[in-house]
Amino acid sequence: MRTLILAAVLIAFVATPASACRGTAEYPEAADDIAQSTLTPERKKELFDLLGIGNRLHQEAHRVFDTMQMGKSIQILDGIKAQTGK
Repeated sequence: MRTLILAAVLIAFVATPASACRGTAEYPEAADDIAQSTLTPERKKELFDLLGIGNRLHQEAHRVFDTMQMGKSIQILDGIKAQTGK
């Protein structure tokens, strides 16, 4: 019984930060925003490349629980969103 309780607590601990993180939800939304934007194809490619870098940084931050890295990835996301007008 204690093993089940411990397993449930660990699952909740690991799953909750990612599901509550705005980057987890907003990186896919930002990709849609770029695709639907009126930016030039060249600028869209640059933003998609930057989005990929930020998203990889974000995923790695979740894996290693690095809040500094997480903050950098959110700054990248915010910069992209500002350029797409969202």
